[in-house]
Amino acid sequence: MPHLNLFAGVDMNQKAAQSQKKAVVIGTGVGGAGIAAQLAQAGFGVTVFERSTFAGGKTAFYTRDGFTMDIAVHVSPRCEEGPIGELARRVNANLTFMRKEPVLRLIAGKRACRVPMKFWMPLPMIKLGLALRVSPVQAWGMLRFAMKVIGIKTLDDVKPYEGMTAAELINSHIKDPKLYALLDTVSSLMLVVNAKEASAAEYLWCMANWVKKANTGYPKGGYSRVPHSFLEVCEKNGGIIKLGEAVERIKVENGKVSGVETKIGFYPADIVVSNAGFKKTVAMAGPEHFEKSFVAHADALKDSHGAVVVQYALDYKLMDELVNLYVPDVYDTHSFVASVEHGYDIQEPYIYIVSPTVVDPQLAPYGKHIVLACTVAPADLSHKEATERVLDIVENIMQRLFPDLEKHTLWKVRRNIDFLAALGGRGAAECIGLAQRFDQDGKNKPDPQLPVKGLYAVGADAGGTGIGTELAADSALNVFGLIMDDVSRLSIDPC
Repeated sequence: MPHLNLFAGVDMNQKAAQSQKKAVVIGTGVGGAGIAAQLAQAGFGVTVFERSTFAGGKTAFYTRDGFTMDIAVHVSPRCEEGPIGELARRVNANLTFMRKEPVLRLIAGKRACRVPMKFWMPLPMIKLGLALRVSPVQAWGMLRFAMKVIGIKTLDDVKPYEGMTAAELINSHIKDPKLYALLDTVSSLMLVVNAKEASAAEYLWCMANWVKKANTGYPKGGYSRVPHSFLEVCEKNGGIIKLGEAVERIKVENGKVSGVETKIGFYPADIVVSNAGFKKTVAMAGPEHFEKSFVAHADALKDSHGAVVVQYALDYKLMDELVNLYVPDVYDTHSFVASVEHGYDIQEPYIYIVSPTVVDPQLAPYGKHIVLACTVAPADLSHKEATERVLDIVENIMQRLFPDLEKHTLWKVRRNIDFLAALGGRGAAECIGLAQRFDQDGKNKPDPQLPVKGLYAVGADAGGTGIGTELAADSALNVFGLIMDDVSRLSIDPC
């Protein structure tokens, strides 16, 4: 069985044997890798299991013809100033971020403008208003909404908005359909769920942190450096990473975890932390070990939307900004996804376009570039035929936006929802796991500390706040704190 051998000079078996308390981590996404690094550094004997033959989950990469290509599409909203950076500093991970101004080119229908990170400053706001053709009347509502976002400082500030949709929040300030289309697109990008279902509390919190930090960027070496840097720390501190070995069962005895089972055998553990998804974790542990009401609640939780991606390897520089964002003049994510689910009269989607080589040219051969274009899609695999047509629409829009694209394309790869589902291993093509919905926020959000002693969930599903991979990193930070509190309370010495 292949292992992630990142520190060849370290005797892993000897270091692991020195740890009396054993921890198993399931999954090598950002949450799983982040918790593994912290546990190993704290002295636990850590074994990490990954069902795929490569590490990183949806933040993994592949290489082709000298290109280092992200499997999915990622940008770090806050870089070293967010939870990923905090986690990297905590474990002393080798992780560096890169950025470039202006960070974004917004294409609103047939109009476009470049947007800096501090887009709320007077001049950028005027340019943005002109590009969107915002009337003076609507500008006042836009300003009030911006002031509300900037006024958010703590999680307590967003509690009054729990149970409210982001659409309700937006519509209470803004009536212009073009502005709504943009803010709805932002909801889909941040939370991977439309504004009519997204939590207003999560929307405000994510936007406030992203806007005020003004530090959007990309990891040097590709987005896979985020989980890989944490896994390096795990191995350096004696942890063992087993790739291609899936956990089939979390064994529970007398209300406490005792280890995990794979096809290879049984691995005893005092603590099991699962990055496999909240529902799947309950299923692997066995519903019989939980109260029926808990299992029913877990089963009723709803996933985020999915996505489709077109990856381009180019022989020229397509764009000067890290991100281009195309939003149709008339757009609503809920309506678009519904049109795909119906399978006919599919509406035009927004296109989120990222070019990692703009900030890190070493990801491609000299003079060559990477462009990743994606949009939201239903997560249900029954819509695969319709989402294949969405990929056609994405390619057509890209050709319209960049007329020279086809003649400069060396090769391209289309990723439909079935590929995303295979990465996640949860039976659906959800992008980040459970949706940050209005009915799944606050007290309705899953508790990462499951009602079985020694069993925890980590990752985007539970334990954190934030956008995408930052949500997973924040979970890793918080879940580690829960584990260490339990260790302290139970007077367990991990060493």
